[in-house]
Amino acid sequence: MNQFQRFLLTGALGFAVDFSILYVAVNVGGLGPVSGRLLSFVIAASVTWKVNRHFTFASSQDPATWQWIRYLCTTAIGGAINIGVYRLWLMFTAPDNLNLFAAVVAGSAVALIFNFALSKYIVFNR
Repeated sequence: MNQFQRFLLTGALGFAVDFSILYVAVNVGGLGPVSGRLLSFVIAASVTWKVNRHFTFASSQDPATWQWIRYLCTTAIGGAINIGVYRLWLMFTAPDNLNLFAAVVAGSAVALIFNFALSKYIVFNR
């Protein structure tokens, strides 16, 4: 399995965490779709950093705290793209669970390649 395939698997896990937290935040916690998404994004980004550190880019030797901060900062750029697409989707649809899911899919897909390049060449660069 190559690095990009491992990144895709990690992204799938991140997607599951992202949408699960969003669903609970909106439907149980009473947060709005945007504040719920900000919460779910930070949690999902932290999970994907940990998995990428040990699975996708396992050769990385950077101190964990510094690398996590760098990952959150660079992923925030991809996250801005992701959340921008998400918000755009929700501007034209009702914020029901199906559209929340579709908006997360659309945002994640658009930001995927960008996040891989940032992770490979900036965060986990040897």
